[in-house]
Amino acid sequence: MGKKAKSNDEQEKIVTRYDKKVAKRKEEERRAKRNALIFRIVCIALVAVIAISIVVNFSLNYYKVHTLYIKVNNENVSEIEFDFYYGMTKSTVCNTTLYSDMTYLDYFENYLGYDSSTKDSAQDYSDDYTWYDYFANQTVDTIKEYKALLQLADEAGYNYTTSDDDYNDFIDELTSAADSNSMSVKKYVKELYGDNATLSNIKSYILDVLKAQSYLEVLQEDLAATDEEIAAYIEENYSSDDTDTDSEETTDSEDYDEDEIASTILSEKYDDLITPIMDAMTVDNIHNRIKMYTESTTTSDSDDSEDTTTEE
Repeated sequence: MGKKAKSNDEQEKIVTRYDKKVAKRKEEERRAKRNALIFRIVCIALVAVIAISIVVNFSLNYYKVHTLYIKVNNENVSEIEFDFYYGMTKSTVCNTTLYSDMTYLDYFENYLGYDSSTKDSAQDYSDDYTWYDYFANQTVDTIKEYKALLQLADEAGYNYTTSDDDYNDFIDELTSAADSNSMSVKKYVKELYGDNATLSNIKSYILDVLKAQSYLEVLQEDLAATDEEIAAYIEENYSSDDTDTDSEETTDSEDYDEDEIASTILSEKYDDLITPIMDAMTVDNIHNRIKMYTESTTTSDSDDSEDTTTEE
């Protein structure tokens, strides 16, 4: 009996060790399956996060492209479109020569404390306005002027046939400027026209500007000063009545530049044509996103719209 009992004990111990091995193996298999499941769940979650991120980014870009920022002459202007014109306006203003070799940017930085490395909205232009407000107000005028030019072009039946060539030339110049600044075209576009700008989502605005500029060349030819207008201008502004009666000096051709006079007359005729159209355009400042010097605001948060006028 004792020997049989011992044999049974040994068999019990052998079974116990086997069970432990089986149990260990099953536990390892269970952990492996669990880890595999966790891995699949994490991968699915990661894919979901990436997908959500793509959707969010797409939604934000769609929002910025298609959602109202302001309305000009009852036409929608999205945030990306406004930023495009903002960058164009700011670049034009800053690179315009004030006098001699000083640009407006030089003047802003040296005399008004403007810092081109700091966001415009973070710098005060005056007690009431930031530099963003300053450039944004000029941007509104730029948008109105280009819309006025496009309106005149359409009314005149202007056929803009060089859009493809003009756009390709624009891209070539943009690429060259990006190279000169050691930037990729993608980064340079964002530097110029805002963080949300890409060549694809601003192409239509570029084409509008190119068409307006093309028609402006036509207008400049049509409005060019005639010899009679130049002579009349000289007679009115440089007549002998303006000279000292006690002096024997008389007005001659050295006292004026006919090219400058022709340019002045052209500018006056252009202003007479374009200003009434621009003045007739309404500007709806949606959600008061721009602090305008003189504005008619439309508050879309309420059913009632209210006109408020502020002066600088």
